[in-house]
Amino acid sequence: MSLLNVNDSLPAFLWATVRLLATTEHPYSVEKAKALLVPPPIEGEKGRAFSDAVSTLEDLKLVTSHENGMLELLGAARNLTGKKYGEFAKVLRDAVLDRSLNTEIGDNASQLGPRDLCRALSWFLTQDPTGPAFNWTSVQQVQQGALSEEAGSLALINDTRWTRFTAWAPALGFAAAALATSNSASYLVPDCTAAVRQTIFLRWKPDTSLSSAELLRGLREELPVLPGGEFSLAVGLPAPADMSAGAALSHALLRGSEEGWLALERDADARNLLLVHDPDRPDSPRAYSTIKILKDLNV
Repeated sequence: MSLLNVNDSLPAFLWATVRLLATTEHPYSVEKAKALLVPPPIEGEKGRAFSDAVSTLEDLKLVTSHENGMLELLGAARNLTGKKYGEFAKVLRDAVLDRSLNTEIGDNASQLGPRDLCRALSWFLTQDPTGPAFNWTSVQQVQQGALSEEAGSLALINDTRWTRFTAWAPALGFAAAALATSNSASYLVPDCTAAVRQTIFLRWKPDTSLSSAELLRGLREELPVLPGGEFSLAVGLPAPADMSAGAALSHALLRGSEEGWLALERDADARNLLLVHDPDRPDSPRAYSTIKILKDLNV
């Protein structure tokens, strides 16, 4: 299994399959599931879409196929209702970031498992979300030698993988589509706000105040593709300066403050300050010592 090759399944197909299994609440016939999701009139057009989706979900340990021809959800996927994509996105993101599926991610250029996607995400999140949006042409210009030689040097080796990446990164909450213009097809912004917001509210309760160092440590632990995270460092990407959030995470935190689900504070006698990049003052980052988790306005 890989996730960015031309024949690999896409998040939309995975969601459709998981949603069907979640709403039935019991093991479901493979043949019945295929007939519902890929009816005979379009089976030829969609080809192996269903079987590829099932195979990918099995490799991500979210689905199992029984010898009697029945499909069943596994692990965290068993708790899904099939009603909210956000719940599925969290389960899918955790599966993609599973450390057991990303062993030796920086030791070689193996494309097996979710390694190809995690390397690409790690590189993409070192870019500035307030700069120009990315398409394949601009990616080629800035990714040369981005990763270590052991990890393959390039985060995305061809336009086919970029096209698949434009489906996966937003689906996991690590990117957003560029504002629509006549020439914006396949343009992405490295905006990880969705993943950061969901992670914060799953890890900490509303009205919790924590040090900026604890927040940074927790987010990098949960999302190892963030700059300074385990996967990012393993593939040879530079870590932000000590106690610096980096551009992508800074953008997510400032959005949280502006949207009212985070309060960024600075205590007068604080020693450990998190430096947050603000495009309005690029030469003078904002510094915060305490982060307060407010109410999640997106639920």
